[in-house]
Amino acid sequence: MLEELQRLQAYIGVLKTRINHYESENAALSTAKQTAEEQHHAQIVQRNGIITAKQDEIENLTEQLSSTQAQFQQLNQDATALADRYSRLEKSCTDLKNRFQEILAERNELRILKEKMLNDQRMNQHEIQTLKQERERLLQKNEHAKAKVEAIIQRLAILGTAQDHHAQEIQQLAHPAEVSEEG
Repeated sequence: MLEELQRLQAYIGVLKTRINHYESENAALSTAKQTAEEQHHAQIVQRNGIITAKQDEIENLTEQLSSTQAQFQQLNQDATALADRYSRLEKSCTDLKNRFQEILAERNELRILKEKMLNDQRMNQHEIQTLKQERERLLQKNEHAKAKVEAIIQRLAILGTAQDHHAQEIQQLAHPAEVSEEG
């Protein structure tokens, strides 16, 4: 029995050594597990931080996209408005150009009309001058004829009373207005 007891003690010693070995291995594994869990937890926290940062970045990019799309729509509206305004301005420019051409044509017609009227005015002034000269000539001729008639009347009056009657008739013929006033 002593032998058995010694054997048992030897087994117990071996078992204690194994237990110590397993306990130290277990402690090492627990430490490794805890370290691994801590590393894993740190990685999870780090990845969660990265995910949060990426989500924030996505939100910022989404906001920028919305803002950019709104700006794009506004720019499209502005471009459309500018294109409409440009076409209206182009039409107005064409209308003004056509009106300017019409005004130039009217101006040319007015110049031609002015030249014609100036020419007519020169001709009319020349005709008036000619008529004035003709009038002066006729007035002088009339005065000359009056002077001749009066000279004839005076000669007839000198010729005698018998011819007085004829002189009065001649005078009536020469000056009908004077005779009607006397009558």
